[in-house]
Amino acid sequence: MTAPARLLSVRLQGFKSFAERTHVTFGSGISAVVGPNGSGKSNLADALRWALGEQGRALRTRKAEDVIWAGSERRPALGMADVQLVLDNADALLPVEFGTVELGRRLYRSGENEYLLNRQRVRLRDLVDLLEAAHLAENAFLFIGQGMVDQALALRPEERRPLFEEVAGVRRHERRRRRAEEQLVESEANLARVEDVVAELRPQVRRLAAQAEQQANRRDAGDDLAAALLAAAHARWHTVSTRLATAETRLAGTREAIEAAMRTLAEREQAAAGVADRLAARAASEADARREADAARDGLTTARLAAAAAAQDEAALLRDLERLADERQSVETGLAADRRAVALLPVAVDPSLEADLRGAEAAVAAAEAELALVGSADRAADADRAVARRTEAARTADLDLARRRRDELRQQADAEAVRAATAEQARADAEAGRGEAADRLSEAVAEERRARDAEAATAALAAAAIEASARAAERVAAVTARAAASRARLEAVEARIEAAESDALARAAIAAGGTRVTEGLSLDPAMLAAVGAVLSAAASDLVVGRPDVTGLTDRHGRVAVEQALHEQASLGGTERLRAAVMAAGGGLLADAVRDDPSGAARKLLGRAVWLPDLAACLAVQELLPPGWVAVPRDGGAIVGDVVVELGPAAGPLALRAEAERLAVDLGRTDEAARATRLERDQRALDEGAARDQLATARAVAAAATDRRREAEVAEATAARRAETAAREAAWLLAQADRLRAGATRAAEELAALERAASEAGVALTMPVDTSAAGAAGSPARILANRVAELR
Repeated sequence: MTAPARLLSVRLQGFKSFAERTHVTFGSGISAVVGPNGSGKSNLADALRWALGEQGRALRTRKAEDVIWAGSERRPALGMADVQLVLDNADALLPVEFGTVELGRRLYRSGENEYLLNRQRVRLRDLVDLLEAAHLAENAFLFIGQGMVDQALALRPEERRPLFEEVAGVRRHERRRRRAEEQLVESEANLARVEDVVAELRPQVRRLAAQAEQQANRRDAGDDLAAALLAAAHARWHTVSTRLATAETRLAGTREAIEAAMRTLAEREQAAAGVADRLAARAASEADARREADAARDGLTTARLAAAAAAQDEAALLRDLERLADERQSVETGLAADRRAVALLPVAVDPSLEADLRGAEAAVAAAEAELALVGSADRAADADRAVARRTEAARTADLDLARRRRDELRQQADAEAVRAATAEQARADAEAGRGEAADRLSEAVAEERRARDAEAATAALAAAAIEASARAAERVAAVTARAAASRARLEAVEARIEAAESDALARAAIAAGGTRVTEGLSLDPAMLAAVGAVLSAAASDLVVGRPDVTGLTDRHGRVAVEQALHEQASLGGTERLRAAVMAAGGGLLADAVRDDPSGAARKLLGRAVWLPDLAACLAVQELLPPGWVAVPRDGGAIVGDVVVELGPAAGPLALRAEAERLAVDLGRTDEAARATRLERDQRALDEGAARDQLATARAVAAAATDRRREAEVAEATAARRAETAAREAAWLLAQADRLRAGATRAAEELAALERAASEAGVALTMPVDTSAAGAAGSPARILANRVAELR
């Protein structure tokens, strides 16, 4: 049965020759990668080593970046190498709660490494510990190269031991033991250094404790002050936030009211526009109705005139009919009388009379026919005169109606012209108000721009002031820290001087009448470092007599014997040394002593020379007699005839010089601290003033913004008013023009009617004779009389 594969797959991208993303999957059993030389087989094995944490010992590279694809003629270089291994962890070989574990490693050209566990970043130490638990970390036999089997078989028994230890897992514990031992050694070295530091710092514990107590008091006071400031600031912030919330609420309400008013105004303007449109449509329909009414009125007038004419014609016909009936009755009455008269005549009738009678009857019939024709002509003439009178009445009525319509249209046109003039004046006023509102808006915008520019400039000044205040505070902190450090160093040096001068031996020697070697000593300042280096150990000594030395045997330390100080030192054999020292620009160190009441310093410096530097001291080392030393001017070393002491311990002279220097530096630092505090206070005042100016500028800018918004609302309102007034004025002007055009047409119609009336004026003004003479002289009356005579 084939065992399942532990390594499931490998994904590579940018690693050595794998420029493109490559995914290699491994099945159960043995997987073989076959290919010619240079195809990348070894690079695949290197990728496995590299992903498991190999740091370059077996990757055939000189530096870490060599594993990243370096580019070719066709493909550019990449900036990252990435390898991901997928391992089967169903048997919990790796101590993680995952059935499948994905280990990855990425390297960027910047040198940054990333180690991934299931796509989560981990440390290399964590990855090594995880692999070590599965015997996969630093296992030399995890990857068996060509020839390693033969080498393992050819190993001697003692050489095979590491192989069995690696297989058995002993080497892992051995590596842990070595690592623990190395960490233990490192911890011991750190402990020794810590003990040295503690021993050096122990004398400063009490002083530091006092300083710590003072600093704690200061910190408590500072914390209390900061808490009070924060409480005050919080109260101010709460008050300001409450006022701001109230102001924002009022502002939101005002904006909502303005928006509602604007919406209402827009709706009303739309309604007014709709009303204006409906009025215009109603005016147009009214004009059409008026035209239709005028046409109907004209038709009605014509119909009335026609009815009046018909009524007059009917009355005339009735009158003619009555008249003819009367005439007929009278003619019939005469005819009946004539017939009766004829009947009474004798029977014998004269034939001539009969002929005359027939002639008379024929004449009567002709006269009656002519009378009928004349009556018809008279009736036609009467009808024509009646029609002429009716036409005259109709024309008079038409002229009156045309005059009234012309006058009415002129009055309406004048009224509409007045209203149009009023509307035009209102439009001009609205346009003027709109221009003023636009001017105020422009001024408000310019004012807001100036206020915003001033706010920006003030903000820049405030930022500069805040930055300057912060820099001043930083300088105060730095100077204060430097002063504290200088004060601590000065106190440490003074403590060392005090400790050196107050030991038991010094107290006993002083009690025995001894004096210090450096008491009353005056030196050349330029040679202080060199003298301090030579006297580093003896400068704290006390000068006592030989008999008193035996009384100090129960003490530990050094003293100088007073009688020995007055014995002259032998300078024999130093001529060459002195010549070489003088030639190198040096001299005897005892010559640097200006005043030495005890003579101890001159005695101790009698076998010392100084030279400009260490190289010159080493050049004359072979000329130094036993007991002689050479020191450079800076005191950085002491060159003996055999031994060279580098960086000698600082003696009391150097400590005192260091204390004096530190005191001077501390005074300068304190003065600088006072100056920087004054500058900080001034900067704080400037910052407060700048913040106040910024707040004022922001308030001014906010007020300018409010005025600009009010001006925008006023300008929009004025614009809408101007547009409404313009529409109303245009509509009224159109109405006035329409009425003027109607008045013009009415005047033209009236003129046409007057011309027609003037043309028909002759027929209308002819007199009609209605008298009895006229009636008697008429043809009809003459014929009637003739008929009566004939009868």
